[in-house]
Amino acid sequence: MEAKIKDKVIYFVSISLMCVLLISMAYFFFLRTIEVDVTSDLDVEYTGENRNASVEVQINGEDLNQRIQEFLDTVTFEVTPNTGLSNGDIITVSASYDEELANRYHFEVVHPTREIKVEGLNDRYDSLEQIDTDYLQRIMDAGNAYIQDRKEDIFMDNLVSDEAQEASLRNSTVEYAAFLKSKDAGSTDRVIQIYKLDYQQDDQLITLYYLVCVPEINDGMEVQTKDIFGERVYLNDQEIKDQDYEGYVKRVFQSQYSIETIFLTDEKIN
Repeated sequence: MEAKIKDKVIYFVSISLMCVLLISMAYFFFLRTIEVDVTSDLDVEYTGENRNASVEVQINGEDLNQRIQEFLDTVTFEVTPNTGLSNGDIITVSASYDEELANRYHFEVVHPTREIKVEGLNDRYDSLEQIDTDYLQRIMDAGNAYIQDRKEDIFMDNLVSDEAQEASLRNSTVEYAAFLKSKDAGSTDRVIQIYKLDYQQDDQLITLYYLVCVPEINDGMEVQTKDIFGERVYLNDQEIKDQDYEGYVKRVFQSQYSIETIFLTDEKIN
């Protein structure tokens, strides 16, 4: 008799413990209010330069908790101000999220806004003499690489005819280079190089003048190869006769840029 009573006691205690455990688990996973800090780990990415930058913000990484991650995927951010940013500015990041989902999962959002100090923006150079020589040489080398990588396309794109034939680049020389400092804060400073390209097509030698532009010149000293672009140079007869490349650059660019000539020796800066 005592054994039966003991067995019943053990049975009811076990059932009670199991119920407590299930209730605890249900509370922990489904009923407990969980604080979610949506601005604790932000990936802040600036575009532009000091005094003229903008910013994009997103959550950095993923949460291992599936429900939290599902909720975080609904979060979007608004940043104010977000234009004309300078180092030292304070921006305010405000989060928006799916409130219905937050209530369903018993999430309490904390720190939905956060202030961030703008730091690390690159500065423009005031003049050519401030640009590091090694950096300037890498810019020039990137222009040369641009020509070599696209030499066939440059010919075909700029000498179009019904019977366009490919030609081989026999000679490439940098005739002129300059630092162009923008008069408009919305445009980046740049280095340009004017190339004389001699192509051989059958028994004919064809000369093409071509300009390569490397933009975003600043003290970050990175050569933005993905943003390099080129265009044909349309010299007039007098400019060709006088080899007046500087005159051409002034004619085309002086209204928008201050121009400083880069002096070359054997296509190296001097």
